[in-house]
Amino acid sequence: MEGSKTILGMLRESRDFVFACILNSALILGVVVFEWSLVEIAVIYLIEIAVINLLFFSVALFTPQSVDDLDGDSWDEEPTPIQPIALIPPVYRRNINYVLRKAIISAFILAVIMRPVVPGYDLDSGLSLSVGLAIAGTVFFQLSRVWRYFIVNRSYRDKSPADALAFAFRPVFELFLMLVFAVAPVSFVIIGTGTDLDSRAVWLLYLVPMGAIRAWIGSLDPQTDDFSIK
Repeated sequence: MEGSKTILGMLRESRDFVFACILNSALILGVVVFEWSLVEIAVIYLIEIAVINLLFFSVALFTPQSVDDLDGDSWDEEPTPIQPIALIPPVYRRNINYVLRKAIISAFILAVIMRPVVPGYDLDSGLSLSVGLAIAGTVFFQLSRVWRYFIVNRSYRDKSPADALAFAFRPVFELFLMLVFAVAPVSFVIIGTGTDLDSRAVWLLYLVPMGAIRAWIGSLDPQTDDFSIK
């Protein structure tokens, strides 16, 4: 009984790690069972990053604490709340300026990566049911992360915009690692050996190292980079 409690506690403390493993297993399943293409896999990854950015950039607007490593007199003053709707917490003008500056960086990176991917996807036929379910699962999990880290007990009141942006930029850094340490070396080996890139077995060679990177990133605390598995 005690052992089962310990296992459940570890799973609760390492949800990001578990989800990264589940998502990558789902991608492998999608390639094998649903015959997803590399373009569809790329679309799922990019939509996930866009969802994470949208959610955590938004929640950053409601965090009243100052950013410690930012120079500027405005952060030494009491924040000025703006609350157009009584049902939601107030946002802060200084947060809006800060988030917009950071969002430009993320939007530029996503635009550069999406430019060669989107033309290869048949948008006229819409998303397949399997791809739609994968995206829906991603949205649900990211909403649970926002709830867990920022909404429960109104914990956003003790956070700064930088705390929320740590979550937003994590998948961008993760994507950079996957491109450098998974996609580039695997592509070099495949092209060098003359292997058929259209083979689904070859596509799995990309997903295994990418999944390892995702699992490692998922095991780190989004704000301290410490391993969250205890």
